[in-house]
Amino acid sequence: MGSRAERQTSLILAVVASVVLTCLIVNFLSLLRKTISPEIYLIRCAVACAAFTLPICGGWMAFRLGGGIVFAVFATVVVIFVQTIASAALFLWFPVVYSLTCFLLYQVDSYYENQTSAVAVDREKMQNKINDLSVSYKSKGQAISTQFEKYSQYYNFRRLAEKLATTISVAELSQMIVDSCLDFVPLGDFARVALAQEQQDQLAIQAVRRSIRAARTVQQHLDQAGDLFDFWVIKNRRRLIVGDTQQDFRFDAFETANVKEVRSIISTPITHEGRVIGTLRVGSSKTKVFSNDDLRLLDTISVLASSALSNAMLYEQTENLAIRDSLTGVFVRRYFFERLKDEHRRTLITKRPLSVLMCDLDHFKECNDRYGHGAGDLMLIRFAEILRENFQGGIVGRYGGEEFSVLIPEATKEEAVRRAQVICKRIREDSFEIRRERISMTVSIGVSSIPEDTLDHEQLIALADKALYQAKREGRNRVCSHTA
Repeated sequence: MGSRAERQTSLILAVVASVVLTCLIVNFLSLLRKTISPEIYLIRCAVACAAFTLPICGGWMAFRLGGGIVFAVFATVVVIFVQTIASAALFLWFPVVYSLTCFLLYQVDSYYENQTSAVAVDREKMQNKINDLSVSYKSKGQAISTQFEKYSQYYNFRRLAEKLATTISVAELSQMIVDSCLDFVPLGDFARVALAQEQQDQLAIQAVRRSIRAARTVQQHLDQAGDLFDFWVIKNRRRLIVGDTQQDFRFDAFETANVKEVRSIISTPITHEGRVIGTLRVGSSKTKVFSNDDLRLLDTISVLASSALSNAMLYEQTENLAIRDSLTGVFVRRYFFERLKDEHRRTLITKRPLSVLMCDLDHFKECNDRYGHGAGDLMLIRFAEILRENFQGGIVGRYGGEEFSVLIPEATKEEAVRRAQVICKRIREDSFEIRRERISMTVSIGVSSIPEDTLDHEQLIALADKALYQAKREGRNRVCSHTA
């Protein structure tokens, strides 16, 4: 079927053609009675009757079988009229011609309809195949995309494992780990690793490393050495996902109020050989940010990091044992002199002052002989604690026996003497009980400085030691400095 305009045009042409042919036939019949040679007009009438096949085709194009039959009937009526007037047997064949025309049109139309239906069926089949292929390709594309994403994750995990094997520094490893967490979990605002250490049968957070990709409001939370979420993960040895820290029933509302800047958390324990060595966390200032897939990624990073961190921590502990005195925890003499050389070199380059204190506990041998070596060890430990507390920016070493040395970078001689006098007073006022007897200590200190006294590091120690013996000779419990 054509469009509506095409059908209307075909109908109008068929009607016009029928009217024109009818008028011509009537005109030819009227002339037939007046002429002496009627054969010419009979032939013209026959041609006009034959031309009625055109309106029949037009009617067929407009309304298919119904339209063709209407115009065929009209043409037959006209032919009967002509036969009645002309009495010629030739015109009796035209209704047969019209019927054959309708039959041929019907056959042609049926053939093309069948062809069109077959083409439509084939087209539908092809469209179904296209749809099936599209679904198949889409499914395969999604599978390929999923496989590629998994491969990318495995590749990134492999690269992370290779990076973690390049250093044995706990600080560098921790920074690598938190940076990688934000790469694997891009929705996080910050990542942090908290390392735990056993103290008096309890786990305490000793060090925190973090990487921030958020507003400054999160900074206050990250500065804490450890919080309830860290200790929950350590205590339960389980992974943790919190959609909203302010509404989670597992934590006390008064405690979570202190971390209201952080609303979503995923955290996992870092374990090695069945022991918890820390926690790994990613957080966000928004609620319900993380999924279980993010938690699984974080857990995988934790597994990769556990061995590297444990080895690095063990290495640092071993290194500390090699450079620290086992009794007092201060540096041993060998390491103290290595640091002295480094600071001496830096002092000469920067032209900044450098001071040394040589400290010796007064009457230590008598106390040791009277109360025993245990009491002497307690005195040494307490003295080392006081030195570390008062010289946090300095380098404290055990020079030998009850003698300690303190290296104070960028301290003038005057400042070093003043700080040494503070130590003398602090030691004198400090006391502890041994065998129900209150024991007090005093200390003698010698001071020397660069550049006031010398520019040589070995001479620096010798002058401080000389000043120490001067303090001993002058009655102990005092500070003496080298005088030129």
